[in-house]
Amino acid sequence: MILAPFPSVRRATLADVASVARLSVCANQEAWDEVPGLHQAIEPTAPDIALRLLEDLDDGHVLYVAGYQRCDVGFAHVTGPTTEGGGQEVELKCIYVAPEHRCHGLGRQLLRFAVRDLRNHPNPRALRAWAATASSSARFLSVAGGQPVRERWKVRQGTFAVRGIIFDWPSPDRRRAGERVAANAG
Repeated sequence: MILAPFPSVRRATLADVASVARLSVCANQEAWDEVPGLHQAIEPTAPDIALRLLEDLDDGHVLYVAGYQRCDVGFAHVTGPTTEGGGQEVELKCIYVAPEHRCHGLGRQLLRFAVRDLRNHPNPRALRAWAATASSSARFLSVAGGQPVRERWKVRQGTFAVRGIIFDWPSPDRRRAGERVAANAG
């Protein structure tokens, strides 16, 4: 299958929530198959996920969708901003492209669109993402321009921990501040 050179990548609307919820079920299953420690005791259904997404949107989260032939075939879910180190940060909670639409650059387009959207905000925000060590997500985030920052464990179900890596896409202000610190130190 050949995709058009510029499939649509955009901010999601409320009309996209149901399709993102259906894609989330697939995304969760793939993540759980690859890293069993991430598996939840009760698997949420698409309607459950849709309700949670609506709550998340009310709390300042943002969804981005990749479309092909009038269907959503991928999405990125970014959390609401938190203040860290004097700047605002958001976390890439999930990025997913349906298997039949992979290897065409849609994941990178989604990520680039989200980063550009965050940087065009009046208060530019740094993007962070967590991925399990040696997972396909970690490989994707690395290839897509994420800078590994540090290791971090995630604890699931109260007793199981998964080792992962935090990736960073700093905001332009934080990148310049880091360059000034490095120049002054050297």
